[in-house]
Amino acid sequence: MTAVPLIGREARRLTRNPVLWLVPVVVAVTSALDEASDGRNATYWYGTIFTAVAFFGPIFVLFAANLVASAARRARAEEILAVTPTAETRRTWAMCLGIALPLCAVGAVAAGAMALVDAFAPIAATDAQTAGELAQLPFILAGAGLLGVLAARRLRFAGGVVIAFVLATLGGLVPFGKFAAGLWWMWWSTATPFEGRAAVPGEPWLHVVYLAGLCACAAVAAVYRDRRRLLLVGAPTLVATLAVGWLQLQLP
Repeated sequence: MTAVPLIGREARRLTRNPVLWLVPVVVAVTSALDEASDGRNATYWYGTIFTAVAFFGPIFVLFAANLVASAARRARAEEILAVTPTAETRRTWAMCLGIALPLCAVGAVAAGAMALVDAFAPIAATDAQTAGELAQLPFILAGAGLLGVLAARRLRFAGGVVIAFVLATLGGLVPFGKFAAGLWWMWWSTATPFEGRAAVPGEPWLHVVYLAGLCACAAVAAVYRDRRRLLLVGAPTLVATLAVGWLQLQLP
């Protein structure tokens, strides 16, 4: 079996997951309850798109992707899949791509929408994001999805995804909160995350590469179960990602 049908199947399963569709509902309710002191102008919607993709989106994407990736195990259908002519490694790669690619596309559309808003109604310099910052959005969403797959593959027990969420988000606030700019964590954008806070450290385009590296690390850790192959492929990927992450923080 070729990989393309498998990728398409996983993409369809993700888009049909009801957890994923809670994102627009939550954003709509939050926007309705928000008093928007300056009115619902271009700057407001510009920030709303960013918040939906970079804050609310990853939370729901993580759980939706985990449900998709763990569906066979929860349905006790893994033995049936084991006798199919497609190897487990190929199935997992297809799952990672089927989840990551649609999320990348959504992030790219959101980045394009923000760029259009800025083009037709220029955003204040304090709120506008650079091309490098907008380019981070697809990888933030894809990273959340791949983290969900990784949790389904490695934490094969009830509540495993919750542990992954705590470690990857709330746990990340502790070490990354040590930066002088304040609150930040590894999957976040280098754009200013909260009103009144300084921009977080990091060179935007290098941070794009860093986020792509984190996505690759999550995918490799999810795909390879054999320790030798995991070290052979994962170790160089991890080292390169950490090197880029360190480098981007050294640049002004």
